[in-house]
Amino acid sequence: MEYPPSEPIATSPPGLRHESPIARGLAGASIGMGFFSMVVFWWVPFSGILATVGLSLGVFSLARGVRGGLRGENYALAGTAICATSLAIGLTLNQALRYLIWDQLL
Repeated sequence: MEYPPSEPIATSPPGLRHESPIARGLAGASIGMGFFSMVVFWWVPFSGILATVGLSLGVFSLARGVRGGLRGENYALAGTAICATSLAIGLTLNQALRYLIWDQLL
């Protein structure tokens, strides 16, 4: 018995990259850590650690070229920007309040 020839398997366009879910998750985690570190910015060591880890995950994802979104959203760049902003706000407020309240800069 002969079967009819099967149709060729559809391939994706050459410019479309398929990253693993873990690589996309690292880019998404940088956004989550950035938002949460902004919410708890007054917890000085914890928010700084969250923002630093999120920033490093975002930079790592950017260096690997992982955008993070299924439809081309650049989660890695957004997470890096949010974490950098949160880190800058936390450090600035910490230093400014330390100087205003206790007259110490470092």
